[in-house]
Amino acid sequence: MELQSYYFPLLFLKPEASFISSTQFPFRLTRRQWSTSTFDLATLATKHRLHLAYQLMDVLLGQCNFELQVDAVDREQALESLSAILLGLYMHGVSPTLAPFVTTHSINEYSGINSRDSEGLRANLPLELQEGLTSETATIEAWPVNLSLQCLIDPSGLLVSESLFQQAATKAIKWLECESLQPALRVVRDAAQSAPMLVSSDQALLHVWCALEALFPKVSTEVTFRVALYLAQLSSPLGGRQDYFHRVRQAYNLRSRVAHGSERHIKTAAWLDTWGLLMDAGNAIVHRGRIPNEDELLQELLATAEPNA
Repeated sequence: MELQSYYFPLLFLKPEASFISSTQFPFRLTRRQWSTSTFDLATLATKHRLHLAYQLMDVLLGQCNFELQVDAVDREQALESLSAILLGLYMHGVSPTLAPFVTTHSINEYSGINSRDSEGLRANLPLELQEGLTSETATIEAWPVNLSLQCLIDPSGLLVSESLFQQAATKAIKWLECESLQPALRVVRDAAQSAPMLVSSDQALLHVWCALEALFPKVSTEVTFRVALYLAQLSSPLGGRQDYFHRVRQAYNLRSRVAHGSERHIKTAAWLDTWGLLMDAGNAIVHRGRIPNEDELLQELLATAEPNA
């Protein structure tokens, strides 16, 4: 089937100084080149097909420095690919971001459209914008995606380089391959996309823990101990398991206090630590090509404990 291009603004993230554009099929990440006026967006609302308010687009684009292009057979597949590349970025330490809507044309194409539609105003545009898409030559359509004004971000993970994006794209493709073998892994991708958008950091933390616990569906007793043990073996199989085990136990104890109401309004550092556990698990799964079940992880642990192993 013929592929179509879909365009997602990514909020909050910042390009490295030399970053212009980076491509790894089916993804392309591009620096935003032009500001988009309220009049441009109003033109889209009156002459094109917007399925969300142009005023909201205007507010959200104030935080946009990047645009992600995804080539797909349809919008549904593009949305699947979007969540995969976001997970890939997060697994490389990039802060959670928002992709609030998707369009059929690039922001770099429809910026300036209001003036280009008018012969009298076109000359006021920068030379690079005077030629391009107009309302007579194309119809732009836009749909809401992760339409939120809330996102839990990591201030230390906002800068994106070309090499980082290439690695993230490779990991996203590998993740989808893992999911095709073990569909239950979808819970990780879903949690990575939805948890940062929750207004309450407490609820966001619990949401991440739902995904972590879902990786080990056989665990029903001694949950704190067993989940910590399996995560330590999954994410730190070659060393450092004891420290990782204690880290997970502490994080799970916090999860229990939040779930039972004895602790509220957790700090950003606690949320990011639990988020990091989910990303560690994701990286380990991609590295292995699958997630071992609980028995396999226990066998691994016992084997590495043997003196002659």
